[in-house]
Amino acid sequence: MMTPVSLKIRMPIYFLCTSLFSVFLCRSFFHFAASDVLLDKSYAVLLIVTYGVMYQLPAMLSYVLLKKWRSLALFTAVVLSVIAHLFVFFDSHLYDLYGFHINGFVWNLLTTRGGIDSLGADQTNALLVVGYVSALVAVHFLAIQLSRRLSATYIPVGSLIIVLLLATLVERGIYGYSNATLYGPVLNRTDAIPLYQKFTMNGLLDRLGLDVIKRSKIQVAESSAGIVYPRKPIVLEKRDKPFNIIMLVSESMRWDLLTAEIMPNMERFSRQAWHFKQHYSGGNGTRQGLFSLFYGLPGNHWDGFLRDQKGPVFFDVLNDYGYQYFIYTSAKFTYPELDKTIFSGFAQDQLIENNTGEPWQRDEANTSQLIRDIQTRDPSKPFFGFAFYESTHARYSFPESSALRPDYLKALDYAGLSREDLAQYIPGMKARYENAAHGVDVQLQRVVASLQQSGDIENTLIIITGDHGEEFMERGRWGHNSAFTDWQVRTPMIVSMPNSTARSIEQRTSHMDVCSTVLTRLGVSNDVKDYSLGVDLGSPLEHRNIIVSSWTDIGLINDFGKLVIPFKSTTQHENLATDMDDKPVSGSQLAVKMQSIIFQTLSDIGRYKK
Repeated sequence: MMTPVSLKIRMPIYFLCTSLFSVFLCRSFFHFAASDVLLDKSYAVLLIVTYGVMYQLPAMLSYVLLKKWRSLALFTAVVLSVIAHLFVFFDSHLYDLYGFHINGFVWNLLTTRGGIDSLGADQTNALLVVGYVSALVAVHFLAIQLSRRLSATYIPVGSLIIVLLLATLVERGIYGYSNATLYGPVLNRTDAIPLYQKFTMNGLLDRLGLDVIKRSKIQVAESSAGIVYPRKPIVLEKRDKPFNIIMLVSESMRWDLLTAEIMPNMERFSRQAWHFKQHYSGGNGTRQGLFSLFYGLPGNHWDGFLRDQKGPVFFDVLNDYGYQYFIYTSAKFTYPELDKTIFSGFAQDQLIENNTGEPWQRDEANTSQLIRDIQTRDPSKPFFGFAFYESTHARYSFPESSALRPDYLKALDYAGLSREDLAQYIPGMKARYENAAHGVDVQLQRVVASLQQSGDIENTLIIITGDHGEEFMERGRWGHNSAFTDWQVRTPMIVSMPNSTARSIEQRTSHMDVCSTVLTRLGVSNDVKDYSLGVDLGSPLEHRNIIVSSWTDIGLINDFGKLVIPFKSTTQHENLATDMDDKPVSGSQLAVKMQSIIFQTLSDIGRYKK
């Protein structure tokens, strides 16, 4: 019979063995080769060790709590230890394949009939799982046997706990410092660890005199360990006469503003161009929308590209052609951090901010300057023009001459406003929104008219769209950044393509399609998926699956409906599954219908992560 003393000595050996095996498994979450910097490698070791042991804590705690019942304590500890190993194994493979950790959504999908088949599981996969489980059983059997043989061996449990606590404190400190300085290589590694608990100490470091970096001051990271973009070097077969490009993007401009009443100039222009009637932004916020527009990738990649200060292939190609740049915003390039992502390759004096006066006044001034830039440019070189219009952002700014709807709300006090109170103000706020869009329409027409008068329109690609939409309680929300309703993610899209005829396109299209459409016409011969998940706007697909994103989620929009996939531990969405009219439906049933689409989408998104 086992004595209490022998049992006490045996279990530390068993847990030491299982913890070492857990640490061994955790190495799969990332590779040391991703960085040669000592700090990065040291942090990786600390992460693997501390979290490898942490995943075994439930087994250890159960043993301590049930120690009074020795057999039950041993059995429970072994079972929980095995479960923890299985969790690490399957989660690491899931993350490697799709960039997701196990969460409630993934678990539900995998346990639904057909879910495993959607992963492409075959006989080899089954044998691999059986082989792993067999190896796991062998490891625990050997650990138990070893603990019995070495039952008299002294294990300095107290010293090991102290070492583990010190390692944890150092790991916490490195993360806290990296978070304060936004040091990308360390922050990228934490994304790979399931259940990682973030720790901030910006206030303390600020008081100690450290220059804590705000997002608008982020410094260039030394490594691009988190992303692989483009996947292959870009091959460019240059055109003799590349077209000029103008992108005119309006804040929060949703698709149904493009009417003969609200935006008569652009409605008329859309009938002379390609008019996309079911067009979606890449997300429900400015970051995600503009990211998808320029990179051709889902907006959930924003954080990784921000950390690594990686600009889009789009501008690499334009630089090869020697484009002239005229880039304006009526907001800021530092918030959101466009100067550290999309325009990271530009000098500060090339990014012109105008944030003086009312938004409609800024929009008007920027339009005037953009037109002057185009008229006084070097005609021997192609040009790229960009203007970001702010008038259509809440509080919705417009001159009295654009007051199409006189019943607009004159003022609104946001303090203490509830959803119930908001309902009574919505009609007046939407009137402001439409008035603002009416004013922006005038500015957009000024650019188009100038190009028509000069003849430049014949060789200029014009793109007119919104960064995302804006909801006015159509589905219970106001504004954006909160749901994937059409009101928040559908935008107008007008494309005036040189040497093409007018078209009205009913198929679903995406902001992600712009990058591939432009670059293929400029001579990029790569497979599009080397740098984008978009398709050519000139050949829109039937039954298209659209990817949208927010801070915490990815949304899939297709013939079956809309499904929200949380990629962080929390979600901001009230309804994870809706039909195409944004009305709630059964999430489990919709997930079954979309199984193959879901895993293909996750696989595609993961293409650009190391």
